Order: sequence, then C-alpha cells, then structure tokens
Amino acid sequence: MVHQGTSKNEWADRHRQALTTRHSHEDVLNDREFELLLEACGDLPAPRGFETRFICLLGGRLGLRAGEIAHFHTSWLDWNRKLIRIPQHEPCDCGYCQRQARQEVAHNDQLTEADALASRWHPKTVASARSIPFDLSLRIELCIERFANRYSGFPRSRSTVNRRVKEAADQADLTGRIYPHCLRATAASHHAYKGVAPVPLQALMGWSDLVTAQKYIRISGTATADALRQVHHR
Repeated sequence: MVHQGTSKNEWADRHRQALTTRHSHEDVLNDREFELLLEACGDLPAPRGFETRFICLLGGRLGLRAGEIAHFHTSWLDWNRKLIRIPQHEPCDCGYCQRQARQEVAHNDQLTEADALASRWHPKTVASARSIPFDLSLRIELCIERFANRYSGFPRSRSTVNRRVKEAADQADLTGRIYPHCLRATAASHHAYKGVAPVPLQALMGWSDLVTAQKYIRISGTATADALRQVHHR
C-alpha cells in the first residue's frame, strides 16, 4: 500500500511539474511579432543592429541554437549549395567553452580540463551536426552574405547573443519572454505551419527525436487541415 501511495505521489509530482514548467514552444513569436523584432534591429546602433538581425534570422528562421550562432564561422558556409554546415567540432577556448569544460571535469574525475577544452566547441547532440539551407528567403541569404563580408566568425560571446535578443525585444516593445531558444522554437513553428514534414523538420532543427518534430506539426495543425481539405475538396 505504501508503494502504491508513493507511486501516486510521484505521478502527481510529475504531472504538477509538467503543468508548471514552461516550454519554449509556449513563447513562439507569430509572424507579426517576428517582423517587429527584425524591424527593431534596424533601430539599434551599429554594429549591434546588424549583429542582432543576424542572430534573429539565424535563430528565428533557420533554427540555430544560441551556442551555434555564437560559434558560427564562415568556413561553415557552402556557397555553391547555399548551405550552413554545422560541424561536429570547432576548436574554441572562449569563456563559455572554458566554463563548460570545467563543468565536465567536475562531473568526471578521469577527465582533465585540457582534454575537456580540446573537445570544445561541439554542438549539443550528434544530430545537431547538420546542413541547413540558407536560401529559404532572399533576406536571409543577403544577411549571411553581408555578415561574411564583415566577419570571419561571430564576433561576440555566447552571453552577448542573449543580450542582443533582449535588447531587440525591448526596442520592439514586445511583451512576453523573448530569448534565443524561443527564436529557435519560432523557426520550428514557422516551418511546421508552412507544411514541412516531420523528418525534414527534424533534420533542419537537429533534433535527436522525431517526436519533437511531430509535436510542432501537431501544434501548427497544418497536417490536419491539409488532410481534411483533401477529403472535403475532391
């Protein structure tokens, strides 16, 4: 009886946590809000405005994570095929990577800080090393071209990516929580609404689990709407 009570309590705790935990898909920007965010980037002083626009487009339309943007390098660009190729490893010893290396060492007695740092930077998961088309729209393509003409890599820190997004959101006077990962969720929602199927969406976003892609497509309702129209408009 005690075991059953404990199980029920654990289930109740998990259910309560699921209800109170906020997920990034709850903070997705609609098209109008995203356009206002991009517009606000132009009101920021140079070069912050351009850097922020670059962050917003890569996060909010191509689905890059904040760490991927902060470690972005022009060597990732395949100009012939119009692809961003996120590598499995990019040598880096920035402050963010040093902190991550120290955290890894703290949880692994057999790992030295030098060895941990030698593996930095790497994307979040194996699936995150992926190819992303950047010719989905002319403004994304032009932004990347202009970025490559100015920089060899993203010139700011990982924490700066967070600050730039917040600054643009404040400038746009947008309510709600706006942060880099909500831009990534915005990209996923945008492509799901456009009708991108689960497997291509999973590949684009670099998700390890197909269930995540299916969740965004289910939320968008596009697949359901298309299926109903095919039946009723024969």
